[in-house]
Parts: sequence; structure tokens; C-alpha cells
Amino acid sequence: MFLTPDWLFSILRIIVGVLLVLLFANLIFYTSLSVIAVRKPKRDYRLVDDQKKFLFLIPAHNEEAVIRDTLEALTQLNYRKSLYKIALIADNCTDQTALIGKTFEGVSVFENHSQPDEPRGKPHAIAKYLETNPWQHYDYISFIDADNIVHPDYLKEMNSQVCANPNLTAVQGYLGIKNLATSITASGYAAVYFITNRAVQYGKHLLGWNAAIGGTGFILSVPYLKVHGWNPRSYTEDFELQVELSNQGMKSTWNHFAKVYDEKPNSFIASHNQRTRWAQGHWFVGITTTPQQIKRIIKSKNIVDFMNRVETLFYSYSMIRPVIYCLILILSSIDRRLFVYLPNLFSLAIYWGIIEILNFFLVPFIYITQEGNLYFRKQKNIFMKIILYVRLIIAFVWNSLTYLLAQLVGFVTWYFPQNKWRKTVHNATFEKE
Repeated sequence: MFLTPDWLFSILRIIVGVLLVLLFANLIFYTSLSVIAVRKPKRDYRLVDDQKKFLFLIPAHNEEAVIRDTLEALTQLNYRKSLYKIALIADNCTDQTALIGKTFEGVSVFENHSQPDEPRGKPHAIAKYLETNPWQHYDYISFIDADNIVHPDYLKEMNSQVCANPNLTAVQGYLGIKNLATSITASGYAAVYFITNRAVQYGKHLLGWNAAIGGTGFILSVPYLKVHGWNPRSYTEDFELQVELSNQGMKSTWNHFAKVYDEKPNSFIASHNQRTRWAQGHWFVGITTTPQQIKRIIKSKNIVDFMNRVETLFYSYSMIRPVIYCLILILSSIDRRLFVYLPNLFSLAIYWGIIEILNFFLVPFIYITQEGNLYFRKQKNIFMKIILYVRLIIAFVWNSLTYLLAQLVGFVTWYFPQNKWRKTVHNATFEKE
């Protein structure tokens, strides 16, 4: 270990101080947000008759194992059939995905065959469809992944919300889990989604802030798409849209009752690859849009608009935690006196202890038990309920810790070309609540 000259140590100490401020500001912000959503969600709109026209877009690459269940669920929605259509985008498929889609009445199949030098992946397949197919006469497009099961009342909820709030450009639906108990990895995703749906999404909804767009289960206004187009630059076209809406002062929100059930990976490797891809896209969008976001914050028209944009900027750097840890560790190896700051990250700061109690005990207990209520009700006795809860808590901690690695890898590789999509294999059947 080294000791640097006092003048250099002073500079390094200032750098570490700034990093600590950034870390705790991010944690305190989202911990405070999580407390806001403690009250149980209620609709802030009334259910109305079917009115809006929707188009479902389903990008699918070799999804023959799950696409039939997805299409069957969509064709059986509790919504007037003349008011919604389903488009399956068979993206460079070499299996039976397209053929299965063609067996469903009312489902149109768009087969996309990319050239060797063309970028591939979900965002680009959607772009291809929008360039070559009619969609302009719908009111909203709903983006659904090929492994998703959509709740029968999904469109009724979405329709009622946008009818009550015609200024909405996008609405993110509730993201549930198809395979909660198939592995500890899948259980970790379930626990995180239970918490995020309430602590982040519903909390922001109560404050009037824009929702985080989650990649599936969201609807986007067709008039908006006509004007601004679909221009993905990264692996995370959903986060790009979120930042774009915030910068333009467009309104999006959360719907806690329009549910979509997603399949999550069962292996650590598949999970790590998926989350690394998310992290690469997230860092790319966050870093490249920061100057524009700061300008838009300065130009905010009111306090809600200001806070919405501030939150979007905070969210852009929500993966900064492992990066700060590593930077402080590197600086500490330059001057060993900086090691004194490392314990403060974990134990010595009183407010850190309070945050950890909230993040790993109180908030998880409230939101996991409430959002997972139907799963707990299926358990035969109190002992089995406790076992399920302990499983979800352990899985939540495991998911959170392993995600730090993916976030770090994503940070150091965010500038890599984001046009080589690594498919996550899907094969789970839906575990009905």
C-alpha cells in the first residue's frame, strides 16, 4: 500500500467524498420513494366500455415453446374483438414460431429476415415492422414479449385509464412472474418485481411522475409514434423511450391492474447475460443523454415536471452503486488512508443502517406479502407460507447482490456496439395465481 503526498491525498479525499454523496443521495431518494407507496393501490379511474383501438406487437425469435400460450391468452381477452389486433413479428426464426402464429385466426404474422450486416434483436425487429406495415389507424400499440401471458382484463384496464386521462402518451402495466418457484433465480426476480411494482412504480404514480418503461406490457400512443418514430440505439429501447418522454415533457404513468406475466431465467448464467445486456443499454442511454437531461431539468415548467426529470436522471444512474465501490477501492489502493471510508459504506453511518433496515426488511416484508398475496394464499398452512417468504427474501438478497456484477460489467462495456442480441431461452408454462 502507498501513501501519497498530502496535496494529492486531499484531492483524492474530495473525490471520495463526492462519490459518497452520489451514492447516498441515490439510496436516500429511492428509499424515501419506497415508503410513499405503503398504502394499498386503488384505481384512480372508473371502468368504462371498450372504446380505444389497440395493436399488440409481439417480437419473437425462435419461441415455439411458448408462443402458443401467449397467443391463446391474447385472443381470449375480455375486450371487444373488433377493437384490437395481434401482430406476431417472427424475427429471423428457424423454428415453428411463424407457423404456429398462422394457425390463429386474427393474428397477422410478419416474418423478418435480416441481412448479415444488419443489426438484430427485439428493438430492430419492431422497427422493421413499423416501417413496412399499417398501424397508424390504431389508438395505442401494446408491446408484449413472446413469453408473456396477458391478464384477460388487461385492455379493459388500459382503455379505462387512457379514457379518463387522454393526455397520457404511455402506460406501463403491472409486471408479474410466470415461474415464481422454478428456481432460486426466478424467485429472486419475483421478489424484486413485487417490490419494484410498488416501491418505485406505484410510488411515482402517486406523485404524478412518469413510470419506468419496463420493456413489455406497456402501451404507446400512436399519434406520438407518428410524430417521433421508433429509433432504438441500444439494448434498452424501453429506457430510451422513458428518457425521451421525460425530456419532451410527455406524460406516462403506471397501471397496477393491467397485468402481464413474464418468464424469468432459471440459471445464474442466463440471468447474468440478460441483466448485463440490460445494464449495457441502461448505462449507454444514461451517459449519452445526461447533458440533454440536465438542460431539460433547467427548463422545467413546474415542480412536478422538475421532479419527474430529476427522478429520470437519478434513475439513469441507479446502477452506480458497484461502480462507486470499485472506484473507492481503487483509490484506497493508491493511498491506504482512504480505506477508512470503506466501513462507512456498510456499518458506521447510522443513516446507512436505517436505509438497510428499510430496504432489506420492512419494505420487502410489506410489498412481498401484499403483492404476492395470491401466491401465499395457495400455501396449505402457515409453515408453508413462512417457507415461501424466507425463500423470496433469500432470493431477493441473492438477486440484488449478483446484479451488482452485471451492473459493473455493463458500465465498463456500455460503449460496445449494441446490435448483437443474446436470446434468453423461454419454456415455462404459466403458474396461475
